[in-house]
Amino acid sequence: MLVTETETHQIIPPPVKKASTVGAGDSMLAGIVLSLAENNTLLEAAQYGVACGTAACMTLGTQLCRLSDVEKLYAAIKKEKKDLSEVHQ
Repeated sequence: MLVTETETHQIIPPPVKKASTVGAGDSMLAGIVLSLAENNTLLEAAQYGVACGTAACMTLGTQLCRLSDVEKLYAAIKKEKKDLSEVHQ
């Protein structure tokens, strides 16, 4: 979930075959920070972070996520955008 004063979004990652959840939270945070550093919106940054965290779950042990997985997941997440801002008011 991304909740700000003016918007609320539910970000749902696509289902993936999980190999390990080690580092998923760190990968999510890194994706958010990278996306914000590239001047993306807060929503885009959160979506990219979810893609990075989800991609990290697809690798074994402490392996980092693969960029190709992140890009595919990010594209899928952007398609499934759920804006709950009207409910937030």
